[in-house]
Amino acid sequence: MTPDIPTVMLCGCGWLGQPLGLKLRQVPINVYGTTTRIEQLPILAAQGIDPIEFVLDKTDVANTVYSSSLLTAFTHTDVIVVNIPPGRRHLHASPFIAGIKQLIQHAKNQNPNINIVFVSTTSVFGEMTGDVDEDTPVTPVTASGKAHAEIEQWCLNEFPKQACVVRLAGLIDEQRHPVTALVKRPSLANGQQRVNLVHKEDVISVLVQILTTDFNHVVGRTLHLCAPEHPTRRDYYQAAAQHKGLGTLSFTNNGKADDGTAAEGKIVLAQKTQQWLGFEYRYPSPYDML
Repeated sequence: MTPDIPTVMLCGCGWLGQPLGLKLRQVPINVYGTTTRIEQLPILAAQGIDPIEFVLDKTDVANTVYSSSLLTAFTHTDVIVVNIPPGRRHLHASPFIAGIKQLIQHAKNQNPNINIVFVSTTSVFGEMTGDVDEDTPVTPVTASGKAHAEIEQWCLNEFPKQACVVRLAGLIDEQRHPVTALVKRPSLANGQQRVNLVHKEDVISVLVQILTTDFNHVVGRTLHLCAPEHPTRRDYYQAAAQHKGLGTLSFTNNGKADDGTAAEGKIVLAQKTQQWLGFEYRYPSPYDML
């Protein structure tokens, strides 16, 4: 760790966190990065990230171990970025919620002045239709959506002067793209629903901006990161499959609602976040992400 420059802890240093850590090191900013895998420790260290093994027990919070190295790192950290996925299958929402709260509370106990960025998801809007923005009340349906919604509210209520929430739309890049899974399905529904996607590089750029210069501009706020263009699922994923040489997709219905209007689903708006940060997307259209 280099003295006299800020320090960020990335709780969750995987597909998003690791390249974010690399960007922060270039600023330069000191970076701690937690990982659940021992084999990742030397890889992170080689990239200038101070690695810490940490496993959040998502079934029983009492089993989570906080090492002395982690607790010491909290005392040296200016901002903690909590980006720990709940896991897609068989999520037990209550222990996951308790675990994330415990993690943040441990950090606060070690360092009362620490700032918090909680990385959340636009799945907190559940099955809403129409436009949703940073101020739209959430209506989560899934266990993950409900867990994220509760943690969001807790962070902003408990630490209104030290926390912000960053909700991500569907996070992709050229290599990690949902069409590669969609082409394996015999048929797809909801072709007229709009896609809500954001490129990993845009997320990294915004997080670096928040962590280096603009945290005070967003403290106490909920931010959205989602590309401003929203083609239909049918149009976009057909184009993506063709672009990647994966063949064609089959959609089963005409996407019409009972009243005959197009069932567009929800459209995640992020213009307020752009205004707060003066940020322009490098990938403003999902077609730019192919």
